[in-house]
Amino acid sequence: MEQGKRRDNSPAADTKIDYIINVLNRLGYGVDIISRASSAESHFLPASVETKGENTYLYFASFGRTKSPIRIVYRWFMELQFFFWCLLNLKKQEQVIVYHSLGYDAAFLKLWKMKSIRIIGDIEEIYQDVCKQTISRSLNEYRFIEVCEKYIFPTQLLDQKVNIEQKPSLVIHGVYATENVTEKKFSDGKIHVVYGGTLDPNKGGATAAAATAAFLPKNYHIHICGFGDPTEIKTFVADVQAKSEAIVTFEGELKGDAYKHFIQKCHIGLSTQNPAAAFNATSFPSKVLVYLSNGLKVVSIRIPVIVQSAVADNLFFYDEQTPEKIAEAIIRASKEGQSGNEILYGLDMKFCDELAKLIAE
Repeated sequence: MEQGKRRDNSPAADTKIDYIINVLNRLGYGVDIISRASSAESHFLPASVETKGENTYLYFASFGRTKSPIRIVYRWFMELQFFFWCLLNLKKQEQVIVYHSLGYDAAFLKLWKMKSIRIIGDIEEIYQDVCKQTISRSLNEYRFIEVCEKYIFPTQLLDQKVNIEQKPSLVIHGVYATENVTEKKFSDGKIHVVYGGTLDPNKGGATAAAATAAFLPKNYHIHICGFGDPTEIKTFVADVQAKSEAIVTFEGELKGDAYKHFIQKCHIGLSTQNPAAAFNATSFPSKVLVYLSNGLKVVSIRIPVIVQSAVADNLFFYDEQTPEKIAEAIIRASKEGQSGNEILYGLDMKFCDELAKLIAE
């Protein structure tokens, strides 16, 4: 939606939510999407309601991005709008799918007590495993997960870790839909490799991807597309390029169709997060499925959540988080064939059936 493109959203979250909405539509449900995402621009954005088919998208008024201390007031302004809209409009015992975010936890804990809403928690990761949180945020995260009536998890390992009471749940690694590939591959004689994801240094994926350029021959081009603060990665890319035969470029943040069209031009996608990070024990990198669905070969670190997934046989793994080993896997992938379409089609049909049953329970 047009307003959504102007909001500060995670591209991975957008892609996953859009897919779940699509499946719900195929199951015969219209969906109301309520977003408290703030403005990604430097100026004020008014509240808006947009309709697309059977779905309605609601965005709240948001002041522009700023580093001023007044941003705290802006955040509270957004949170109050969101909370009171939900308080006034959600029905008692209404079933709500919530994409888990630390920004939502406190509000939904209150709404659960006041409205007895039935929460289906889409729990992609435990955020305090990614980076240290305040005590109150950590407690709210666990309390929110505990009050969920049902769950959507990205891995079986995360289900086993947090679903202690064995409530109804399903596992979906990411987006199983195959995209309509409309873009032709780059035809400049180079093999184009893309990393699309967070620039967060705690996850380490962007820097690991960029560093491989120093160990690839000159007929390779590494593209870094990411969201977050670009300052560090821009400097890192410039340093790597200075000592590399291969090309490495930072493409900025690409969203929606712009991102999809760009990666379709590439040959290989990278999933290069730090294997030692705690979140990798339970969080499945959604970018793996985004690459597959857009016709790319996929190079990934070998970690249990990926090796044990339904798409493992379609990936090219490396075992050590070093630029040399990643480069070796890239070269190997460039010489072999791969197609993820058939496995994704089967997983899509399975998810449709499982989601229908989860909602009906």
